Amino acid sequence: MTWLTRFESTFLFLAIVLYLGALVGYWWRVLWGAPDQQGDRNQDAAQQNQADKDHSTLMRVSRALLWIGALFHLLALLGQGSTLLEVRSGAAGLFAWVLLLAYLIFGRWGRGTLGALVLPVILLSTLFSLVAPPLHRSASAAQLERDWLLVHLSIILLSYVSLTFAFGASFIYLWQEKLLKRKQLRGIWQKLPSLQIADEWIFRATCFGTAMLSLGIGTGMFWLRLHPEYQILRDPKVLFTTATWSIFALYLLTRWLWGWQGKRSRYIVVGGFILMVVSFLGTPHLLSGIGR
Repeated sequence: MTWLTRFESTFLFLAIVLYLGALVGYWWRVLWGAPDQQGDRNQDAAQQNQADKDHSTLMRVSRALLWIGALFHLLALLGQGSTLLEVRSGAAGLFAWVLLLAYLIFGRWGRGTLGALVLPVILLSTLFSLVAPPLHRSASAAQLERDWLLVHLSIILLSYVSLTFAFGASFIYLWQEKLLKRKQLRGIWQKLPSLQIADEWIFRATCFGTAMLSLGIGTGMFWLRLHPEYQILRDPKVLFTTATWSIFALYLLTRWLWGWQGKRSRYIVVGGFILMVVSFLGTPHLLSGIGR
């Protein structure tokens, strides 16, 4: 057994971590790269140039993560040897690496939009190849499950942080709107961001959080490959998480299709956050009793 075969699952896990870091950078660039309209009018040229420089640095770092991840991924593919083409998951991992290489060579144009669309496919395909015990001769199923769990929990945590930020911005919006109607917006409350900026924060944070939650649900499906006896529709945490995703997706849908803004859409975000808290703190997880 060569050293590539011995450490190929570790190389693959490191590649996935780097892909995830790059994905966060690309999604951040797409969703937060453009300044708020209100801020655009107030920013001078120097501030705008500094913001553009910061975003360019973010993209360079993200691309560097992808190149390093591609190297680790290549080492993993070499370590898998002939098994790579004998298992369906191996073909998925190879597809992800070829797609990434094609993007890095030919997809350098644009503001990161193409990368934001391609990277989830690369990440999911690579993770799909990670949770395939027949593909990893030197790694135990328990080790593969731990690697999967680290990636899955990181994605879910990022989604919860972003959606919590969206809830905070919704609270600011609703509170400031109430003060404006009562003509009581004075003192420290005058330092709150404008309703327009708060609305933009809510939308962007919800987009990022919902996208991450979608990715987290997708990675959660791969766990079934390690535990086929698991009955997903009987797990209350899965059901509550799906309901939480549905509420935030409803907010985005009503905004995109019907242009909903203001108080009623803020209440959708608040309701989604409350359900998210219930899902996180108040519902048990059946997987805690499986494979332990």
